[in-house]
Order: sequence, then C-alpha cells, then structure tokens
Amino acid sequence: MSEDLFQFEGFSLDRGARELRRDGAVVPLQRIPLDLLCLLVERRGRLVTREEILERVWGKGVFVDSEASINTAVRKLRRALSDDPETPRFVATVPARGYRFVAEIRGRKSAKATQPRSRPPSVLVGRERDLASLLGGLDDAASSRGRLFLISGEPGVGKTRLADEVAAEAEAKGMALLIGHCSEHDEAVAYLPFVEILENFVARTPDPELLRAGLGDEGRELARLLPKLKSILPDLPPPLDLPPAQARRHLFNCFLDFAARIASQQPTLMILDDLHWADDSTLSLLDHLTQRLSDLPLMVIGTHRIAELNITRSLAKTLEDLARRRLATPVSLKALPRAEVAAMLASLSGKSPPAGVVSAIRAETGGNPFFVEELFRHLEEEDRLYDSSGQFLAELKIGELEAPPSVRLVVARRLERLGGPTQKMLAAAATIGLFFSFELLAASSAAGADSLLDCIEEAERAGLILSVADRPKARFKFSHELIRQAVIGGLSAARRQKLHLELARLIERTYSDEKMHAERPDDHLAELAYHYARGGDPAKAAKYYLNAVRRFAHLGSNAEAIAQSEAGLELLRDLPDDDRRAETELDLRNAAFGPLGDSKGYASPEAERSYIRALELCHRPGIKWQKAWWALYAIFFVQQLRPDVRKAEAITAELVARAEEHGHLGYHAEAENWLAYTRMVSGDFELAALDFDRTWERLESMVGSAPLTHQHALQTPELLMTWESGTQQNNRVLSGWNAWFMGYPDRALERMTTATAIAQLGPKTILVDIHGFATYIGELRHQPEQMRANAQARLALSNESGYFTGRALSEIYLGWADAIAGDLDGGIARMKRHMIELKAVGSEYISDRYFSFISIALGRQRRFDEGLRTIDESFQFIERTGQRYYEAELHRIRGELLLAQDPANAKRAEESIRTAIEISRRQHAKSWELRATTSLARLLAKQRKRDKARKLLAEIYAWFTEGFDTADLKDAKALLDELS
Repeated sequence: MSEDLFQFEGFSLDRGARELRRDGAVVPLQRIPLDLLCLLVERRGRLVTREEILERVWGKGVFVDSEASINTAVRKLRRALSDDPETPRFVATVPARGYRFVAEIRGRKSAKATQPRSRPPSVLVGRERDLASLLGGLDDAASSRGRLFLISGEPGVGKTRLADEVAAEAEAKGMALLIGHCSEHDEAVAYLPFVEILENFVARTPDPELLRAGLGDEGRELARLLPKLKSILPDLPPPLDLPPAQARRHLFNCFLDFAARIASQQPTLMILDDLHWADDSTLSLLDHLTQRLSDLPLMVIGTHRIAELNITRSLAKTLEDLARRRLATPVSLKALPRAEVAAMLASLSGKSPPAGVVSAIRAETGGNPFFVEELFRHLEEEDRLYDSSGQFLAELKIGELEAPPSVRLVVARRLERLGGPTQKMLAAAATIGLFFSFELLAASSAAGADSLLDCIEEAERAGLILSVADRPKARFKFSHELIRQAVIGGLSAARRQKLHLELARLIERTYSDEKMHAERPDDHLAELAYHYARGGDPAKAAKYYLNAVRRFAHLGSNAEAIAQSEAGLELLRDLPDDDRRAETELDLRNAAFGPLGDSKGYASPEAERSYIRALELCHRPGIKWQKAWWALYAIFFVQQLRPDVRKAEAITAELVARAEEHGHLGYHAEAENWLAYTRMVSGDFELAALDFDRTWERLESMVGSAPLTHQHALQTPELLMTWESGTQQNNRVLSGWNAWFMGYPDRALERMTTATAIAQLGPKTILVDIHGFATYIGELRHQPEQMRANAQARLALSNESGYFTGRALSEIYLGWADAIAGDLDGGIARMKRHMIELKAVGSEYISDRYFSFISIALGRQRRFDEGLRTIDESFQFIERTGQRYYEAELHRIRGELLLAQDPANAKRAEESIRTAIEISRRQHAKSWELRATTSLARLLAKQRKRDKARKLLAEIYAWFTEGFDTADLKDAKALLDELS
C-alpha cells in the first residue's frame, strides 16, 4: 500500500493521485477542499488552526477573505463526506480555533512497514505543575476573581499547547471562550486578537437580534474594530465623535464592558496568543483590561516568546509594568528533561522507548516538545523507529540532514526575517557544528569583528543561537541541533561541500602554529575528519578518522572512538575496493579494538564480527605483519573471555611465534604475558610463573634495570607500545595473582600495590583494570573492605569511560561484598543480575568465581540444595572451558556445603575436600591447599582424629614463609593451636 494512501470508514484518500473514493467510486471534490482534507488527515487527532489552514491550503501571503473561504471549504468537504457538523464523524470544529480530523485512519503504512499505525494526537507531558496553576485560575474566575497568566518560552516549547489544554478544561466546566491571535503577517491590523474575538462572536451568533443583545450599547463603538457589524446591523448608531485620545479610551471601556457582560452570563476564558507580534494598540487594550480583571469572572491567558527578533519595546514595557504591579502570573516553560522526553515518546508511540532512543532524540531536539514530536513523526513515517516486530530499535542513527520538513519550514520563516549577512554567518556556523567559536567563525568570514557580532546578536534575538558559558572553546551554539540541520539543509549540496572543505583547511591553518594557539590540530581530529569527509576529500578524512579513533582510545573515550571508527568505515564504503582501502579499514578496526571491546564486550557478537573482518583483511597483499598480529590478538580476547582456554593458548603461542620471527621485543613480551595468563587459568600455575618471569626479564632488557615509566617509554614507539598496552603493569598484576595461588600472598599484594601506584601516572584505560585485579587480590586475601574500595574505584572509572565489562565485574564483586556484610538477598540478586549481563555479550570467564560466591551465600541462607546445584554447574563449566584455576576451591566449597547441610554427609564432604587437596597439590596451588587442608583438619577434629588433623595442617602451614597476617593463615594457626 502506498504511503500516501489513507483509509477511514468507507473512504480512501490517495494524496499522490489526489483522489477521494467512497466504496471504490470517485467522490468529486475541488482542489481547495481536497487540499484541506489532505492537511486534516495528515494531522489526524490534532488541532489544525485556521491560520495554518490559510497558509498551507491557500499559500503564504495570498490575500483572501479567510473567514468565508475556510468556512466554504469546510462546508464542501463535509458535504462530500456526508458529515454532520453537530455530530461529526470526520471533521470536528474547535470553537474559535480551527478543526480536528477525528476518524480513525485504517491501513496507512509505508512500503516497509509491517503493520498499520495511525498517528496519535499530540501529548502534553512535563507541564503538570504549570497546568495545575492555570486550572486554579479557572476556579478563581468562576468565583469572580479574574487573573492574567502570561505563558512564555522559546518557540515550540508548548505555550499554545498548554493554553489549548486549559481551554478544553474551561469548555468542560461550561465556561465561554474568547480567543484571538496576533500574527506576524498582519502588523497593519490594529487590535488584531480582539478583532478576531469579535469575529468569532459574530460567527457564533447568526441571529441579528441576539447579536444586538450580546453587543449591547457598546456595539456602535465595537464597529470601529469590526466594520462589517454595520452591514449585519444596518440600524446600528454611528460611534461617538470624540477627540482621538477620548475615543480610544471610550473604545477600551466598551470592549471591557462587552467582555464583562459575556463573563457575567457565563464565566469566561480569554486567550491572546503570540503577544510577541502584538501591536501597540493591542497591548494598550490588554493593559486596560487587566486593571479591572480582579473583579470579573474572567481569566485571561497571554502567550509570548522569550526570544524573538521582532519583539517590540512596547511588549517589553508592558511585561515589565504588569510584573511590577503584580497584575500577571508568569508561567515560564522550559525544555523537557530526559525523563519527560521519554514519557512523551511513550505517549506518542504507545511503547516504552529504550535509553538510546531517548538520548538521541533529546540530543537532537534539546527537549523542545514541538521538535520532539515532529522528529518522532518524521522518523516514524520514514519507518526508522521500529524493528520488524514493531518494537523500538535499540539505537537511532539520525543524519545531519534529518530535520523534518515541518521544522525546516519553521526555521526558514525565521531566517527570512534576518539580514543577508546574518544568514550567511549562520550558514558558516552550521557548517562548523552545533557549537562554534567566535574565533573560528571570524577566520572563516570576510566581515569585521563588529559586523560579525551584529550578526550574532541578530541571530540570538531570533532565538536561533545561544551564548554558552560552560564550553570555553565554543562561545556559541545553535539553540537546537534540528535548527542547525534546517539551516544547513537549506544550502545546496555544492555550497555545503565548499564550506566544509574551506573550514577543514582553515582549522589546519589556524591551529598549526603552536606559538599562536594553545590548541593543536590533534585537538580537532574529529572535526577535520568530519569536514574533509563532507568536503569531498575522503583520503584526508580517512586519515583524520583513524587518528581520532587512536586519540579517543588513548583518552579512554570509548563512545567517541567507536563513533569515529564507524564514521570512517562508512566513508570507506564509497571508495574503490583496493589494497589501500583494505589497509585503512584494517587500521580503523585495529584502532577500535579496545574501545569496542570495552563498550560492547570483547566477546560480544559486534566485537567478534569486527575482529573476524580484520583477520580477513590481513590476507590482502602488502599488509604489514604487525597489523595482522593485532587482528589475531583481538581474536585471542574473544576466546579468553568466552572462555575457550585451549584455543586462547594456541593463539597466544602463535602470537609469540610471529613476534619472535620478526624480532619484535615489545610484541613478544605482550604475547608471552598473555600466554602465561592462559596457562594460569588452565591451572598450570608453575609453568605460568616461569612465563611471567621470562616476560619480566624481557621487559627489563628493553629499558635496562630502571623501572619502565611513561616518560621513558615515550623515547621509542616500541617501548611506548609496551606502556600503552599495559604490558608491564599487566605482568605485575597477573604474576601477582598467580603468586597468590602458589602461596605467596604478600608477594601478590606487593606487586599489586606497585602496579597501582605506577598506573596512577598513566592512562585511565590501564588504571581501570589495575583496580580490577586489586579487587581480585582483596577477595582472595579475605579483605572485603579493600575489595569493595577497589571495586568501587573500578566502577567509577568504568562508568566514566563506558567500559561495559569493567562495570559488570565491579558490580558482581560489590554484590559479593554486600553478601559478606550480611545483605545476602541483595548481594545474590546483584551478582546474578550482572552475571546475566556478562553472559549476554559472550563473557563467562568469571563464572567459576561467581559460582563460588553464589554457593557460599546460598549456604549462609541454608539453601543448601541450591548451593550444591550451583557447584555442580561450576564443574560442568570447568570441563567445557578448560578454565581450572578455581577448581580446587569449588570442590572445597562443595564439601563445606555438604557438611553444613547434614552431618551425615561427612563422608561425601571429606571426599570433596580431599579432591580439592589433590587438585591443589597437582597444580602447585599452595593457597588453595591451605584452605582445603584447614577444612579437612576441622572435619577430622570433629571425628576425634585430632592428631591426624594436626599433622596435616602443620605440614602445609610450615610451608608458608609469608602472609601470616592474612585471614587464611590466621585461621589455620588458630586451628593448630586448638588442636595442640
């Protein structure tokens, strides 16, 4: 079905064919009523004002008798639809405002849509407090305590929408409505909103005698405002012949008496819309009306913009006088915060929007309700909001030229009122971006500084740009991203390309002289890539995209690095598929390896797809071995985190071999370090220790005996690689972890402390993982407070950089800390929730530790069956993955659970604990052996085998030479003393 086809009841409207059919037969309809129907159907459920009908159907600036022309068109349309205005099925009249199409539209869909979706009516969110204040004014008016409310805000913020809501409530309460509008196109019509009020009153009172009674004695003077009254009431006396000043005041009193008479018959709401376009006479009459308002059953609402190019001194003075005399209640509307944008999207769609969608639309619109709704409508009509099941997409990609047509029309009208230099300035500013500096704007303009400031001030008065104080490098910004898009969308493609290319070259020139500027081109890599891409120089753009990815990755700005990588990859799709493009793509994917893994999970499907593509590119001729090495290195992390220890070990062995073949010490050290790690997690602690020591010796040989510092590393790219990848720090923490397993808890702590101190001087990307390993050491040493502190530090850094895995791991350990502190239910729930998150992105390597935490916590709750099932699941995990460094401890925990469940399980418990001892001895895991032997000695003591228990425990305790202040050794020593 065409996206231009609408169906309602027995009718079918085809906008493309400009045809209305009923039950298949063509319904004759002239152009004007057909255009009106198309407009009303397009805005189904929403008020379409008479002003909008006039502009959209007849055209801007066309002179017609709007009242008669619109009424005639509506009458013809209703006749074609067989619609009764008293009980409308299709077109409902909104008194004094306009019309609304009320029939349900069936079957409208775009070519890609999976199900029909009608457009729900506009929604009002985030204005509850303001609405309550205004509704209180209605109650006051009903009690003859009239009030004036002035609703202000930027264009599109919802001033008229809020007034409409109050009008609907007033109608429901049985109040009369008097509504008038000021217009930017009718400056010559004095008293325009009050004239419109009279026009509407006359239109609603067709009987001349009733009209005469309603106008009362004031009719002769009110005819000054509405001359056609004389033709309706020919015997109306002429107005009094008074001097101009007296005539003006007499007219004001007559209108006031007219409004007071209506209000005395029926409490009344008067709305004066768009006062920023009001003429001096209108403002004077408003001021006169306000002075007697407090004694009348009449509430007045005025709406006006807070920033407007044509705002008059008279309005400013009127607002100031009303505020000074406390005659008006201000209602200032602000942009919607994120939560209310989410509520608005939920109301518009009938679905709960995901955080990514809310953030994208909030960023594009600045929370302006009009822009939010128009962008939502635009994306919905383009079928870019929902997936095939009709649910919101997780994330939106909104292009630079995505401003909806309705927004472009609004902005274009505002631009028309600006001078030519200001329009040119805005085009240059829009090319720079949402934020722009005066310095860069001046460099791109031939205008002098004073002239440029005049242009900026004019654009600020028009509400198109704002000054900003929180961004020292960018003193100005567009008030909304959609406004910037509308400005730049109004330029030709050739003009846009020329501006982007000129700006890119200007940025390079401006910041190339470090003596003149504190900033360098490196501070503008993303901007240069963006402008060169749109300026028609893809080769330079690709170079800057790559450098931007590397810079953001170094800074730990993962989201920005990924965005630059994706933009670069998108750019490459338009280039010839040759070796040069392949190498650039490989560079981009390798550079994004860390940010992508941190944000999505290194074993996530998105990350794995990128790594596999990088490996494919390595087969192209001319690819340097180092780039292929990094692509293979990325695949290692997939296997490490799933985990598949055997595959991970095979890959690291290949990485070592390739580095040896090419004689690269830095790559060799990095690969050998992770080879040692894979051997550690497989339970071969002794071989891992040898590999860690060999790696450390290799690192020392690269820099001599002095510790490897960041300043030292900067001397050569090879040394820098070992610093930036964290090879030296990883060696310290990983070998320290291995040292704990082997029975050296103090050595583990010392290496961890040293690594943390050094990492404080380097990039946060290293520090976040150092805190992670410190968390693990704190857990193994039974130091819950230290474990919690490091987990919280890691969580903070992970949240700051968008490090998904770091955040989830920190939360799991904090859950364990909660459980240790006594919050078993909360701790278990927290651990489970974040373990599910990790599994969802393919990372299960922490499962063995997670199983140990959960089973212990369940045991403390005496949920022994669940705890034992968890342990059984851990053994399945071990066999499937080959990850065995917690295997001995899991057997010990199983034995403890069996014994706590029922003393009759003593034999099975002893078997499990002895299995733990056997595994720990085979692995040379003295710390696990100590724990398991302590558990066994305690069990033997209960069986009255104290001598045997003492001998077993004394033997393993005597092996230790350090760590006597740790909980495990203190526990063993206390039991030995008891047994002695």
